Amino acid sequence: MLGLVRNNTHEEQLLEIRAQAAAYLYEQFTTEDSPLSRLDRWTQRRISEENLAKIAMVLESEDAVEHCYQNLIREIDSEAETGIFLLRPGAKTKVLRRLAGESGVSAKLYQKMSAIAPVLFPDELEHSNKNLDIVWVTIEARYDRAFIDARISEMLMTRLLNNADAARDMTDALRALLYAFHENLARRQCELPTLLHDRATGDLVTMISELAARSGDYKQRVASICERAGTI
Repeated sequence: MLGLVRNNTHEEQLLEIRAQAAAYLYEQFTTEDSPLSRLDRWTQRRISEENLAKIAMVLESEDAVEHCYQNLIREIDSEAETGIFLLRPGAKTKVLRRLAGESGVSAKLYQKMSAIAPVLFPDELEHSNKNLDIVWVTIEARYDRAFIDARISEMLMTRLLNNADAARDMTDALRALLYAFHENLARRQCELPTLLHDRATGDLVTMISELAARSGDYKQRVASICERAGTI
């Protein structure tokens, strides 16, 4: 049976999880082939402070597991918005490579970017060359930030449940749903053929609606995180 970690004080848990998160972020910011290593120091510090503030707020909440799960829903939702375009053979993360076989996820949207960009990335397209360079830079930057946020929440969930497999299964299930939803949405917005029939689409929308209701007012939560981190 899963159980919360209760043998340490709140302060000890916070210090341990902050140290684990800080070490992960440092690795991402300093590894040469990591896209986050190219960020300026102020942006790196902002990402670090906001994620550490998020951890503290989760641990202070009445139901830490539920609070963390709500964060995961919205963070993976943000990740999926752009991650759907990065799915391809040899994708940049293991997460993206695993998602390629999920129902409703084609791993081929990148081939349709000439039709997608005018609808979903019109401003970026206007400043891009024929290779859509600014479009792709924007997509990758948004994905990288959302992925980092979700990864920190997954690490936190692992500690809360004291079970890495359960936390990974939880995030994998959310990704399968949210990537399929965002691919379906992008295809409809850009008038591309859809992969799911009407009943499957209806079931997917119902599940996504339930997740959205469960995650609550995430904009207010983000504002609180930024305020606590001193980044607004």
